[in-house]
Amino acid sequence: MKKLFLSSALSITSVFITPAVFAGPGESLGNTKNDCNTSSGDCPITPTKFSAKIYQVALCTSHPMPAGSALDLAGSGCVDVYKSDTGEETGDIFSDTGATLSAANISVPTAGNYTHVAAIFDKDFKVGSHHKIYDAGDSNSPLGERYYSTSSGGAAIGTADQAEMISGEFNTFMPQIACSNDAGTVERVATTGNSGTYTNFLAGGETFSGRVLKSDYSLATEDVGNINNQTASCLEAKYLLSIVDKATTVNANTTGIHIKILAPKGLIRAVQGEGAQSGVVTGFTAHGESMAVKVVPITASE
Repeated sequence: MKKLFLSSALSITSVFITPAVFAGPGESLGNTKNDCNTSSGDCPITPTKFSAKIYQVALCTSHPMPAGSALDLAGSGCVDVYKSDTGEETGDIFSDTGATLSAANISVPTAGNYTHVAAIFDKDFKVGSHHKIYDAGDSNSPLGERYYSTSSGGAAIGTADQAEMISGEFNTFMPQIACSNDAGTVERVATTGNSGTYTNFLAGGETFSGRVLKSDYSLATEDVGNINNQTASCLEAKYLLSIVDKATTVNANTTGIHIKILAPKGLIRAVQGEGAQSGVVTGFTAHGESMAVKVVPITASE
């Protein structure tokens, strides 16, 4: 029986954040891991709900889109693990039941040794979470109620499980990256990129390659917005291509595929009020700062 499992690297966090910030306000009392060392302004928090649209996941025998080259899945010895021409929403991959994709779109690849995993996602995603504001430097003294994200990007008082997903875009890989020339191309290893986000996601020797693609699968190379105020994004972005150079062996005992999606802290932010609104979460915003995918074969014994 063909199987495909989706999971998230929910616990992945930065190793370069200072201890005081790493242990964000209220984390031990119900808040997600966060970067808040202040009780006002934007607070990067960890998603508790996440959904993406997936078009294709493939195992390849060589890099399917080296820097300076066009995407070439066929010429890179790629075989599909999953493919949907119109794309398919995962639904909330953090839910108790997990995510289920259509069996008709899933394949157990031909037996062999593969060097890379390639995944094509829509730039649009959905994410949700919750947050309670705490006084800076005092993670035991909340300033108000717990807020959860609403589908419109607003905030409502309630419980963590009431969080609704809001829409976001992976139209750049992280803030302050322009898309001019080949800047839609990103390379990351376990100890670099977005303050070490990939450290616990990539094993030793593995490298992540990110590509922002247009609807014709060519590289997005033009900017829109202003890189100086972190509004730069890739013009005509449609797809996000994630490539990990991960050695994967498929053999006669392989019965399915486990897809692991990186959806880290900072993908959603709580907007903490200032001045008269201090102690209030006024809204939540989505930020497409990181995306990577790994594939692990499932054997008959699992």
